[in-house]
Amino acid sequence: MTTPESTVDSLVVWGARAGVGPGYTLEAVAVRLANDIAELRDDGGIPADVRTMTTVLPQQRVLEIRVEGLSVEADPDRTTIREVANTVFELASYHNIAPLDDTAPPLFTQRILLVGPDGRPFAALLGAAIGDVETVTPHHRQGG
Repeated sequence: MTTPESTVDSLVVWGARAGVGPGYTLEAVAVRLANDIAELRDDGGIPADVRTMTTVLPQQRVLEIRVEGLSVEADPDRTTIREVANTVFELASYHNIAPLDDTAPPLFTQRILLVGPDGRPFAALLGAAIGDVETVTPHHRQGG
């Protein structure tokens, strides 16, 4: 008797700008993400006084994104804080590939730290990706 394959075994969240192979290293993702954030800031999608710094932790497959310029004192209902955190998470997700099965890890995990004026994190968002679910085929997007 054979065990049926799980429906999630071939499903992934594949970001719109994600790819595999040359040019899609974690370091390249960090550069692309920084450009995406700068472009969105220029378009008014992120407050001008919000600064981000992305650190690549290749051994852990983590992008650590520090977000500075927000505080609970300035945003007591946390509306802007949530909007910025969710926006940065979504932007990073565009570059990630996250299989839904239990055996394969995502391309990277994103750790978003919202850092207050005192230099200490006051909120964080940790995860892999958000997006549409796709079926992986043997010749799935080489290079997005």
